[in-house]
Amino acid sequence: MVETTRLHSDAFLSNSDKHRGTHFPSITSDDVCLETGIDVGDGTHIVYKPGIRHSSYTYSISQRYPDEWFGGRFVLYPLLSKLYGISPRFRKSSPRRNGICVYLNSRAVLYYKCQTLGLSRGERSWVASIPPFVKTRGRNSILRFLEGYQ
Repeated sequence: MVETTRLHSDAFLSNSDKHRGTHFPSITSDDVCLETGIDVGDGTHIVYKPGIRHSSYTYSISQRYPDEWFGGRFVLYPLLSKLYGISPRFRKSSPRRNGICVYLNSRAVLYYKCQTLGLSRGERSWVASIPPFVKTRGRNSILRFLEGYQ
């Protein structure tokens, strides 16, 4: 069971997020450490025209197809649904990359990841580091982070 937190929730939630029942996990959860590892390894945070009526906030995770389809469907989908209360979507990436993307369109999730967890916006760097909140939780959390990163 994931504990939820109300940290900054009113500031993060858009009307769409409120309607869908978006919630935030506790940063003391091992599932958050696992998902953060996946995010640091394969994630992207995209903010397009923030604050404008037709702005877009997307958190996506790129996977290879068909190799990682199973993990996306049976690991990522339930994990993201459990942590944030939103069902992620799947789409094929460009034919050149032969991949799939698991993504969430949510201002709340993107701001939670950037402001509460301290992750950066945009594509991930080739040089990755373990976020401070994972290190302070101890060895098991670091192992969960590394499991997600791999």
